[in-house]
Amino acid sequence: MNLLLVGQLLSFLLKVTAGFVLLVSWRSYRRASLLLWSLFFFSSSLSLFSEIHGFSFGVPVFQALGASFLASGVVALLDEEAVGFPIHSLRIAALALPFTVSAYVIVYSEFVPETDPFQLAYGVSGIFYAFAGAMLGSVRRLYPRSGTILSAVVIAHGVHKMDYPFLRPVEWFAPIGFAIGAVLNAVEVVAFLRVVFSERFRAVEKAPRPEIIKRGVYLVPPERLKHYVEALSDFPVLAFARRSDFPEKWEVHLLTTVEGPGNIGPTQLHRIIDRVRSYLAEAHRENATGVVLIDGLEYLLMYNDFRSVLRLLATLADYMALYGGMLIVVLDERSLDERQLKTLKQVLNVGDGR
Repeated sequence: MNLLLVGQLLSFLLKVTAGFVLLVSWRSYRRASLLLWSLFFFSSSLSLFSEIHGFSFGVPVFQALGASFLASGVVALLDEEAVGFPIHSLRIAALALPFTVSAYVIVYSEFVPETDPFQLAYGVSGIFYAFAGAMLGSVRRLYPRSGTILSAVVIAHGVHKMDYPFLRPVEWFAPIGFAIGAVLNAVEVVAFLRVVFSERFRAVEKAPRPEIIKRGVYLVPPERLKHYVEALSDFPVLAFARRSDFPEKWEVHLLTTVEGPGNIGPTQLHRIIDRVRSYLAEAHRENATGVVLIDGLEYLLMYNDFRSVLRLLATLADYMALYGGMLIVVLDERSLDERQLKTLKQVLNVGDGR
């Protein structure tokens, strides 16, 4: 058995193992990113299996599937963590990706005498690998070390896949290329597992449960906000607000039209719902009471009609009932007319936050 085959078999086993680990984790945590990354590793392993057994059609199919699941998993993670991918970056990607793929195919056809379309599949998937790695850079604030390593290794793996069609026919480089690929496969698996098994990804941080925490929905006047902030300073509260000067242990998402890591636009109400659902599910698994704070209701009403904001709060209230959480809504009641305020209290079945 030659060294190339040994490297391929080891990479195959690593990817299959990682796929099963992530699949088991998904069954426990139900995060879409876990399921998609599990499918990514399974698809990548099937691509290797196809190459080992000479199933030429399987290589481009599973390479494409793997790149699709990888990128989809990254998008799912950004959505779960309410990390917006900058619009200008999406514009650049939309403009650059089709051109990059076409240019890559032209260069390959020009410089490789005996063009192999199946080997070309590696290079095209590598372009999307590198793009997915660049998107992962957006979570470095939430996963400083593991996120940075994962982003870097996925980009490096993408670049290596892009050189594969050019250097695979070069006999002296082939063993080196496969060795680099095997190392990148191993590092990639470890990097993914480090993110997935990090405390940030798996669960809400455990903390003593302050007496102020009560399940349900509470309307709190602005002058009482300071009392709640002080009482919950050591508790991992999830907050959506117009300012960021909250306790260090809080996860704060700014409500603003300015793009930035973790920022949420005033019309992106679905991102608030998705992050709250994920946060409460994690807290519920840890037998903890998740606490969500919304400070900026008036700001949301500037960009959305009352019914849309009411639907948002009603959905959040349903999740509080489902997962046993606490929702604190900071509201100056004078900002609503009497009918709106009455409707809000009836729909949310609010408690007294005074």
